[in-house]
Amino acid sequence: MKPATQRTIEIKTHLLVRKNYVVPTPSIDGFYERIRKCIAYGLSGSMLYGHPRFGKTSAVRYVVNMLAAEFPKIVTLSFLCLKSKTRSEAAFFSHLLEAAGHSQAHSGAISRKRSRLLNKLLERVERSGEHLLILFADEAQRLDINEYEWLRDVYDELDRHGVRVLVFLIGQPDLRNQKNALQESRQTQIVGRFMTHEIPFRGLLSVDDVATCLAGYDESCFPPSTDWTYTRFFMPHAYAAGYRLVSEARSLWEAFQDAHDTARFTFELELPMKYFTQAVELVLIKNAEHDRTDYRISAALWHDAVLESNYVSAQESLWSRLPDGLSGPEVS
Repeated sequence: MKPATQRTIEIKTHLLVRKNYVVPTPSIDGFYERIRKCIAYGLSGSMLYGHPRFGKTSAVRYVVNMLAAEFPKIVTLSFLCLKSKTRSEAAFFSHLLEAAGHSQAHSGAISRKRSRLLNKLLERVERSGEHLLILFADEAQRLDINEYEWLRDVYDELDRHGVRVLVFLIGQPDLRNQKNALQESRQTQIVGRFMTHEIPFRGLLSVDDVATCLAGYDESCFPPSTDWTYTRFFMPHAYAAGYRLVSEARSLWEAFQDAHDTARFTFELELPMKYFTQAVELVLIKNAEHDRTDYRISAALWHDAVLESNYVSAQESLWSRLPDGLSGPEVS
């Protein structure tokens, strides 16, 4: 039998090294609660918006997995809205067919593609027995008025067949401007179906938020169905002695705050998940070889990890491109 501190797999195969994991955040938890409320009460038209690198795409993956665990019969479909100079109805329906898993996504006329998509979705929903479909449209600020109309056609066709459709638009803050423009042009058929409820997606705002996320590393396990939490895997001896990553919340927050203040940013620290996870990954991977019973992560190591995460340079690049009058990631 292997000792409790001997890893069962190679470090290079771990999900954290492959960056193929998601830890829950307060914003993700709030998003999932909104989805559960929409399911319970049949509410549609929710749009979630936040700045780049805040973890919106990862949030979609997370909530889809949560839905599969809590509501295994509900059909979900997520797709990335494509950026294109020319909008094609044929390409739009091909893209949705691909997302739905249809084997003939690119052949035939537009009318055939529409029909295939409708039949595919109806088939999946009828097989589930739930008569409910949840759609997630990521990077939805890329959609134009024609694409919204094509999406509305799908929504209305499914509704006529007795299928309840819940649509969640996921995008950058431009999505709010898009909603305002649609309201001003009286496009109520789009706003009413897809944009009635706004959900701001925030970064990490406090030590408590950081602690919530670090607790995810102490609780999430890989390989599945084992008790090898992420923290235990990278620091097995320290973990066996009672160490938990959540105890580092204040040190990590202060390292980001110091970097933020040194850069003289004029907005309050709102930490994007991209740089938080990169800092944690750097510390765990680089220091796995130093693990011992009394090992602890020093403040200097956290500061180095924050520097290597490129948080400061990324923020400088992002906010230098903001229009005049906007000075930080405030989205509420």
